[in-house]
Amino acid sequence: MRLFKHATVRTRIISIFLILTFLLLFLWMVIFTKIEIQNVEQEYAQLSRQTANSLAFMPAMAEAVTNDEQMEAQEIINQLQLQADNPIITAISQDGYYVYHPEEEKIGENVDDSQFTPAITFGSFITEEDEGVFGPSMVTTAPIYEAVGEADQVVGAVTVEYLYEDINASVFDKLLRLGFVAIFGVAGSIGGAIIIGKNIRRDTLGMEPAEIAELYREREGMLDSVKEGVVAVNQEKQVTLLNPAAQTILDALNLTKESAFIDVLGLSETLEQGDIVDDDERMHNGQVLIASRRPLFDGEKIVGAICSFRDKTDMKQLRETIIQVQGYSDGLRAQAHEFKNKLYVIMGLLQLGNDEEALELIEKETTVSTTAMPLFHSIKDPGIQAILLGKMAKAAEKKIHLWVDENSTLERTSYPASDVAVMLGNLLDNAIEAVAPTTKKEVAVFITDVGNDIVIDVQDSGPGIDQAMQADIFQKGTSYKGTVRGFGLSNVLETARKYGGDVDVSNPVEGGAVFSLYLPKHWGEWK
Repeated sequence: MRLFKHATVRTRIISIFLILTFLLLFLWMVIFTKIEIQNVEQEYAQLSRQTANSLAFMPAMAEAVTNDEQMEAQEIINQLQLQADNPIITAISQDGYYVYHPEEEKIGENVDDSQFTPAITFGSFITEEDEGVFGPSMVTTAPIYEAVGEADQVVGAVTVEYLYEDINASVFDKLLRLGFVAIFGVAGSIGGAIIIGKNIRRDTLGMEPAEIAELYREREGMLDSVKEGVVAVNQEKQVTLLNPAAQTILDALNLTKESAFIDVLGLSETLEQGDIVDDDERMHNGQVLIASRRPLFDGEKIVGAICSFRDKTDMKQLRETIIQVQGYSDGLRAQAHEFKNKLYVIMGLLQLGNDEEALELIEKETTVSTTAMPLFHSIKDPGIQAILLGKMAKAAEKKIHLWVDENSTLERTSYPASDVAVMLGNLLDNAIEAVAPTTKKEVAVFITDVGNDIVIDVQDSGPGIDQAMQADIFQKGTSYKGTVRGFGLSNVLETARKYGGDVDVSNPVEGGAVFSLYLPKHWGEWK
């Protein structure tokens, strides 16, 4: 096996084919030779008996032996030899001398061989392996009969011999012809091995087994490390690849049947249409998946499809958190710029000697700033403080009065700032958008952690929420603000429920809308 360690696929296949072919040919030749030798011996034994039998009952042969007509006997024997594959034939008279012998000098000599005795004496026909005239042979000894009245009389004997040398030569000729056939078989085997090797190389894209094994190990490692789900299917919609991340996401969505998640991910469409799709949003049971799909081709034929996908919820939360933080940053920068301008105004008033006007402006700004004091005295969670300050700045730019109820109280919480930004930030953004087109632009925030829950109420002076929409306002895609909206409140509800909380909406008597967020107070230890 070490010889094949670094050999190519084609070399291995050809070598294996050759070894198997030679083994099969060797066994075939051994078996064929044994059977052929037996068949040829039986064939020549039968031919020897038939030839001897023909001579035994031939009247012309009996007359030639009786009358010692050697030339006549030779002519008869020569004709028969031509018809019977040229055997060696001897003939003797009843008196025991040769009437015909292949060695002419022996014609007329007395026979000193006892092999004719049974035929002359008892009229026996005997076929056996014996020492013939020129060597080991298949010999048949038969009496020669002459008709005398109604009876037959033995007047001599004849032997018909086939040399084993000739028999073996006949077998060898057949084996030689078989050998030529075997050569064509070996050539065909090599040709078949080359064709199979080419087909395998084509199917493996020209790569060797070691390279395929290395690619497989790398692929498995890559698929295990990728955080996105990866699914591949063949043209029969059978799953051929499913990495651990994909299995985790699909299990979370209760998509256990292959046919179900193949349709959800849009792989059926890719198999049918062959389109390349990037970042396609797929909805299932309220969950949004981002899927990118590619068809797999064999030449110009679609043989499968592959899809990478991820849960949009985490991406959306991260994106919204970044947007919230960016909004807070922009708001604080705008606020700082505004205060800087006011400082220039105060400095100008003082330089011009307008002390009273400068003092009035300072007192006005001080009064506005004191409205934020509960943030630092009663609301001690830094994440919520930052969100409220940022939204206040954003509301101030739009001439909206956003204020925090002075009775608000909140200790520091263990909630991640990113999730707090999703929940409180979306509620404040919706409230600011709701009051922006109205005459009375007010947004009030009340926060309390009295009891076992944290309660956050965001009340606006906008038009309120229509009763018909309140049941579906937290569903994805539901919005009264236009198309491609309706994800903010659904994210608020989804994030709140992740911690065992909830959110609801109501329309107070004085107008507007109130969104109430409920969160467990002791969700976790602060770290």
